[in-house]
This record gives sequence, structure tokens and C-alpha cells, in this order.
Amino acid sequence: MFYYIKTIEPNANNHSIKITYSDNVVITADFKALQEKGVMALLKNPVVFNQVQIGNKGRSIIWQEQDIDFCADSLRLKFYQAQ
Repeated sequence: MFYYIKTIEPNANNHSIKITYSDNVVITADFKALQEKGVMALLKNPVVFNQVQIGNKGRSIIWQEQDIDFCADSLRLKFYQAQ
């Protein structure tokens, strides 16, 4: 089953995004380590980091102007920790 992203709350201070899915599971995706690689270095700028949006039908998060996106399922698999 696929879940879509309902809400996102970026926090440029700690380079993370709180993501709430359609089944109310909440994860915190940490992007700090990724910002050291290639195009992702653009996200070090707090103004740019906070421009993150929910992608098409809630299936991703995107930085449209930078052409960066992450799949909702991949983020959930990487950062979800069962309670």
C-alpha cells in the first residue's frame, strides 16, 4: 500500500523535515549528511531548504527550482522507526 504525504515542516536550523503521512505516521528526515554531496549542497542555504514542497499527489518532497526530489516511500523506509 502506498501512503501519501499530508504535511511537511522544514527546520533549516537542524536540516530536517518533519513529514506526516496519510496514515498519520510521522517521521523526521535528516538531510544534514546529504548536504555535503553535489547538488544537495544548495540545501545548506536556509532560505532554499525551507522552500521544500510536497510533490505531485503527495508522493514526494521537492525543491522545484533546484530540481531535487525525494520519493515519499524511500524517505519513510529510511527514517521510520516503529514505536
